[in-house]
Amino acid sequence: MIAAEALGRFVAGLRWEDVPARVQAQVKLHVLDTLGVICAGVRAPESTAARAPFERWGGAEEAVVIGCTLRLPAPHAAFLNTFAGRVHTFDDTYEDGPVHPGSCAVGTALAVAQTVGCSGADFLAATLAGYETTVRVSTALGPTHYGSGFHNTGTCNVFGACASAARAYGLDPEAIADALGLAGETAAGIRQYQLDGSMVDTALNGAHAARGGVTAVELRRAGLHGPHGILDGDWGIARVMSRNGKVHELADGLGETYVFEKTTMKPYPSCRFTHGPVEVLLELRARHHLQADAIDSVEIATFRESMQVSDKPVVVSRVDAILSHQYVAARVLLDGAIELSDFDADRLAEPAVRALTERVHVRFDPLLQEAYPDEWPHRVTVALRDGTRLVTESRKPPGGERAAEKFTKLAEPVLGKERARQVVEMVERLDQIADIRELACALA
Repeated sequence: MIAAEALGRFVAGLRWEDVPARVQAQVKLHVLDTLGVICAGVRAPESTAARAPFERWGGAEEAVVIGCTLRLPAPHAAFLNTFAGRVHTFDDTYEDGPVHPGSCAVGTALAVAQTVGCSGADFLAATLAGYETTVRVSTALGPTHYGSGFHNTGTCNVFGACASAARAYGLDPEAIADALGLAGETAAGIRQYQLDGSMVDTALNGAHAARGGVTAVELRRAGLHGPHGILDGDWGIARVMSRNGKVHELADGLGETYVFEKTTMKPYPSCRFTHGPVEVLLELRARHHLQADAIDSVEIATFRESMQVSDKPVVVSRVDAILSHQYVAARVLLDGAIELSDFDADRLAEPAVRALTERVHVRFDPLLQEAYPDEWPHRVTVALRDGTRLVTESRKPPGGERAAEKFTKLAEPVLGKERARQVVEMVERLDQIADIRELACALA
């Protein structure tokens, strides 16, 4: 098996009407969730800054930039929409990667589908092609890829973006394998931002992947060819960027089993590693009517990757807070909720949350490590001043099933109430829409 060729056959042959109904329903939910997250990200200062050079460069008005009047060439629109979807890290997650596939898959498919004039059904098929390719590549690279410092949201998403763009254009299997080879030459993204505090980097990693995938397809359409062994060849990324990966399993069940189904939407706007503790702390707070002044300490025991990313006892920036087990746990215990606005500078400086953050501690547990990445286990212990100890575990982070509610909350400030309602209705019947530009116009 040559992995790129197997993916090429899958992507070229993917017909929306052949996709199981449950998978179709989940794709629509993830499209709606992702569009809402992009709307929220459009208003971030970083997104405004990112748009500036693209506004100056201009170019063919092929695709909308969601939430504003700007129309750009498809690679640039894919970049900006993916960037906005990633900047708050509120987009969906495939834990076994780990990778965030949605902003890139949806952002890329939407941009290219407008250029081609795809139907809603073909847009959905292109989106699913991107999701399935990304999560399978991420799984194939295994945990050592992420553990070595690579950021899967950059390195793996470029293949998904290429698959989305190729499906939208209707390339044949051979051409898709060529394009995947070209895309893989740009597979990049590292995790240093998790240490240095630049949330822009995680957004850039995903955005570069989106633009790289679209560009690879355009180059193939212009006559260039890429190496088919880009994934599993002697010098493919599975050998160069991973140890003990499972690239030989990448095509297992391809077209019959959709690994995409294991992708989950985020219910909370913090790092995915924090979601398990958030869920159990909310439950403990409600059940025991916890008050901050009654809490002596909180301990979060977890696996190595969760510690590496989210053990941040000192919070000085927005990215620190989004990633921090300590800050998020303290915020949840104080307020009984966690919102996007909780990561604004004035919220970080509140004396009550700072005081409680200092009493939250994270430690490594080798037994919990054994369960990763099949599970993302956390054991939370809340010690009260009266000597009571409340102990509970989360084996996997919760999913966010209320996509329409989340979308409406995030999109209304950007699109307005009526347009947001229209988008929800359009996505529900997207496979009946003749031209995806109808949805794109509602998002512009």
